Amino acid sequence: MRYQDYNSLREMHVEITIRCIAACPMCARNHFGGKDKEGIELSDWTADEAEKVFDQKFKNLRNILFCGTHGDPVAAKDCLSIVETARRQTSATIEFYSNASLRNKSWWGDLGKILKVRKYDDYYRNSDLGIFSIDGLADTNHLYRRRTNFEKIIENAEEFIRQGGRARWDYIVFKHNEHQVEEAEILAKKIGFKQFRIRKTSRFAYSPDGPLKHRVLNNSGEIEYYLEPATKEEYLNKNKKKYEELLNKEKNNQLDFEEKIQCLNKTEFQRLYISAQLKVFPCCFISNDTYPGKGKVFQDTKEKVVQHYGSDFNSLKHKTWDEIIDHPWFKNELVESWSKNEEKLIRCQRTCSVKCNPITSQSQDQNI
Repeated sequence: MRYQDYNSLREMHVEITIRCIAACPMCARNHFGGKDKEGIELSDWTADEAEKVFDQKFKNLRNILFCGTHGDPVAAKDCLSIVETARRQTSATIEFYSNASLRNKSWWGDLGKILKVRKYDDYYRNSDLGIFSIDGLADTNHLYRRRTNFEKIIENAEEFIRQGGRARWDYIVFKHNEHQVEEAEILAKKIGFKQFRIRKTSRFAYSPDGPLKHRVLNNSGEIEYYLEPATKEEYLNKNKKKYEELLNKEKNNQLDFEEKIQCLNKTEFQRLYISAQLKVFPCCFISNDTYPGKGKVFQDTKEKVVQHYGSDFNSLKHKTWDEIIDHPWFKNELVESWSKNEEKLIRCQRTCSVKCNPITSQSQDQNI
C-alpha cells in the first residue's frame, strides 16, 4: 500500500532551515540547552528549491506547516520568499511556527500581511496561522526558550497581528511557569491572539535524569539548573506513564512488536515531511533519527532506511517527486513493514503505537 501520492496528500510539514536563535534544552539540535551537537549540517532552502517542493501536482494539498524540528523557519534567509512561493503555487493554508525572537517587527508585519488566507470548508485548519511558541512571561520564558528575548517576541507578535495575521500562543507548561498560565492567557487576549493553547510535553520520559527533572547545560557542559514537569495534573501528558513504560521496554529489548501501528501522518493528517536538506520522509520523527545521535532508535532507523536505501533516495536535490513517490519504500515497503516484526522501525513503534501515542496527547487543536 502506497504511503502517499499526488491525490492523497493533504498536508506538508516543511523545515526550511536548521538554524535557530534559541537553545531549548529538550531540542535535538543541542546538548541540553548548551552548545550545538557536532555534525549537524546547517542547511537552508532557497526560493528556487521551494518551487520544486510545492509542486502543483498536489491538487488536494490543504495545509503547509512551517515548523522546525531543529531550526526556526524565521532564521532562513529566504523565508518570506519561500512562504510567498507556497502561497502562489498552492491553495493550502499555512501554519507558521516560531519562537519569534529573531527579525524585527517590520519583518513580522510583512509576514502578517502574507498570512491572511481564510477558507470555509470542512478541513480542520481553515485559516493561515502564526504560532508563537512562548513558554512563560518575561521572567520565565527564557528558562526553556534560552537566548530569546520576551519583550522583542511580544513586539513582533503585536505587529504581526496589527498587519492582519491571525495568531496562536503555544505554551509548554513546566513547574517554573505553571503559576503564570492564567496571566499569560489574559495577555494573549489583550494583544489579539485568537487562541491560547496549552502544550503538555512528553519529553521528561526520556530525560537522562529521570522523569522528574531534566538538566540544562551551559556551553561548557556544566549543569546550570534543572527543568521540572508541572505539578498540576491538568498540565501533564495523559500518556506520560504509558510512554515511560514503552521506553523502559525499549531500553530492555522488551518491545511488543506485535502491537499495531496507526500512523498519524498516513491516516489522520495525510502528511509528508520535507527536511532542511530537501529530503522527503513520512514524518519528522524518522527524519530526526537520520541526524547525529546515539541510541537504539537512531541506529535502527539509519540501518533500515539510510544504509538500506542510500542517502539520497528521497532527496529532492537529486530526485523528482515522481521518483520519490514511486520508490519502493514509499510505494509499499514502509506500510508493509508495520506488520513484519523484523522490518518494523522502532521509531514507528515508539511514536505511533495504538496503545500509546504521546504526540496527539500533547495538546488539542481547534479551528479558529
